[in-house]
Amino acid sequence: MKAYYNENKFYNHLEEWIGAVLLAVMVVMLFVQVVMRYVFKASAAWISEYALYMFMYFVFLACSGAFLRNDHIQIVAVIEKLPGKIKEAAHLFLYIVNMLFSAVVGYYVFLRVLDQFKMKTVSITQFPMWLMSASLLLGMGASVIRCLMNIYFIIRYEFMNGKEGK
Repeated sequence: MKAYYNENKFYNHLEEWIGAVLLAVMVVMLFVQVVMRYVFKASAAWISEYALYMFMYFVFLACSGAFLRNDHIQIVAVIEKLPGKIKEAAHLFLYIVNMLFSAVVGYYVFLRVLDQFKMKTVSITQFPMWLMSASLLLGMGASVIRCLMNIYFIIRYEFMNGKEGK
C-alpha cells in the first residue's frame, strides 16, 4: 500500500527527529559507560538504566512512525492480489484493527501508569517507574493518531473521490 502522508509537513517527521536525538544521546551515554568500565575500571549503573529508558521511548515512537509510512511488519501475500477498491478496503480494515488494538493496549497501560504514579514506585536510581511505562503509552497514543491519519487518507483518496494523493 502506498503512503499518503505529506513529506513536507513538520509533524510527519516528529518521530524521526525525536528518535534521532534519543538514539544519539543513548549512544554517547553507552560509549561513556564502556570507557568508564574498561579504561577507568569504574561503572555508573544509572547510565545503563537511562539508556534503557531512552531505548524504550525510541522503539515505541518508531512504531507509530511505521504506521504512518506503512512500514510496519505485515504479510501482504493475499491483500496484494486483491483488486483496487477491495485491496484498499482490506487496508482500511487492518488500520481500524490496529487502531483499536493500540487504543486498548494504551488504555490498560494508562491504568498501569496511574497505579505507578499513585504508588510513587521508583527504580534503583530513584527514577519514577511511571515515566518508563509512559513510553508505551506515548507509543500507543501516537500509533492511534497515525492509524487515524491513514484511515482518513484511505477514505478521502480511495473511496470519496477515487483520486490518488499524497
